Amino acid sequence: MSIETSPKKETYRAPAFADSKPELSAPGATPERLEHLREHGFVIVTDFVGSPWIPILREAGRRVTQACAPENGYDIIDCSKGYVHRAGENEPWAIRGLIHPAFKEPSFAEFHGSDEMLKFVESWCGVKKEQFVLTNMLLWCNPRKNENQLSWHRDVTWWGTGKGYFSQREVRGETPEDYSEEVERVRWKEIQERNERSIAHHGGVSMFLALTDDECHEMIPGSHHRWRTPFEHDVLLPKSMKDQGVPHTPSWNGKDPLPGQTAIRLKPGEALIRNGAAIHTGHTVPERERNTLAIGWSKWGGPFEGEPSVADARYAWMLDPAVREALPYEWMKTAWDRWAERHRLGGTLEDRYAGYDIQRIKEGAFVGWQTELERQAADSDGNWERFQTAS
Repeated sequence: MSIETSPKKETYRAPAFADSKPELSAPGATPERLEHLREHGFVIVTDFVGSPWIPILREAGRRVTQACAPENGYDIIDCSKGYVHRAGENEPWAIRGLIHPAFKEPSFAEFHGSDEMLKFVESWCGVKKEQFVLTNMLLWCNPRKNENQLSWHRDVTWWGTGKGYFSQREVRGETPEDYSEEVERVRWKEIQERNERSIAHHGGVSMFLALTDDECHEMIPGSHHRWRTPFEHDVLLPKSMKDQGVPHTPSWNGKDPLPGQTAIRLKPGEALIRNGAAIHTGHTVPERERNTLAIGWSKWGGPFEGEPSVADARYAWMLDPAVREALPYEWMKTAWDRWAERHRLGGTLEDRYAGYDIQRIKEGAFVGWQTELERQAADSDGNWERFQTAS
């Protein structure tokens, strides 16, 4: 009798890797590091290797990731107080809200305002704590059950209006004309100008700080300089635009490695600083933990005199005064004030929550901001429309 066995599935590995370099180990924004960032679109810094904060944050990250598992709902932490990105089977792959007191992990805010963090920011861009405005922090993690890969993309809008991503509504342009070569080239010129300004006059720093080994961030080094090849155009162009007839050269089968595809390999305490215009993706597998903190500080642009705008749903949780009160230093509360004065809370579920939380509220969970909006939506027996406001 013969027994048929299924072929063992090989765990995904990137085709090539980039590691930290000894010649770039001097701390701060050295000329060598800046030149590497300018040329390749990324640099790996080692300034936090051996820091006592790393094991503290690693364990906090593991606790938060486990608490946000779908089987826990809101039983361990009320993750509706933040914004959790979820993959298949509602497994978390990125967690926002770490400094909200509902997450019960004060070490994240403490590290954000620590002397070690302040020293690094000042060494990189010369900005001191009195000049800060609060920026978002998130934890990259990996779904436990399935492989997860984001689409290849740039963090800049290379088409249409050129506006930034706004999670609850598309504001960048979604017509074939928005993806014309003429419009693309105008946007690319703007992107290149911003690239040069960001290197010469960086008013802050953001990084991916590894709390454990991480090889999940993959990119095409040097692609931040390049408008795009015909192959890369096929990779980046949305299928909806292809279906509507935007000219392109079919080149990619949707799964093969891209030319130059490289995974950034980080050890605990190493951090990736990169140019968001480079083509990149994230690729996680259940067999390898991802526990990486996206963190940084930006320089305040001065007093705000306009009208506050509706906050992107990914950051709406930051408007909770409880976040301000939980910050460990007065100067951090001032940094919160500078961010909060520019934003206001939107009046729909889509303005406040991730899809998982919206569905739970519609099913009857009275969570999140717990205002009349949430109460009415929870009492609606699921009959709550997209972008519906409280009556």
